[in-house]
Amino acid sequence: MTVQAAPAARPPAPAAPAWQALDRRLFAWVGGGHAARPHMLALACALGRWSWVPLLALMTAVALRDGANGLWVLGQCLAVAALVQLASKRLARRWCAQRPFMLGLSPNHLRHSARGGFPSTHATVMGAVLGFMALHLPAGDPALAGMALTVITTGWARVYAGAHFPLDVLGGLVFGGLSGLALAAVWAG
Repeated sequence: MTVQAAPAARPPAPAAPAWQALDRRLFAWVGGGHAARPHMLALACALGRWSWVPLLALMTAVALRDGANGLWVLGQCLAVAALVQLASKRLARRWCAQRPFMLGLSPNHLRHSARGGFPSTHATVMGAVLGFMALHLPAGDPALAGMALTVITTGWARVYAGAHFPLDVLGGLVFGGLSGLALAAVWAG
């Protein structure tokens, strides 16, 4: 009679890194998920898709107000935004971080593609614009405050609609903001 050894127990699945657990908890708190309130979801979807319009309007108003130099700054800022957007998309492709809707935590309210979500390209570009303009506008300028409000509400909207985790947005804002500040300082030379 042969005795067979019991099959080896499978090792437990590795625990998610602490930052992912934190990100999921933050999403559960901020995101709309499957129980999104209809009026909040409509607002989040509108902001998530169209918030670039008021941001560009504020940038243009500043450029027109400041004359030829303002138009030069606007052109530089748009170039910075384009460069940072390319970098953000490359990083997202490299890291392939799943989005909340990809994990079943939320419907895909914005009908977003399934490419990587970290860092948020929206947040990266808007952070770069805000960082760049922060070096060109006085601290109390209402346009700067309007830009900051637009950036913050867009980040909330992208999380609420299930397109991003909060740390996707925060990472994008930090990367974009620092890039915008650095490139503005280089251009100011």
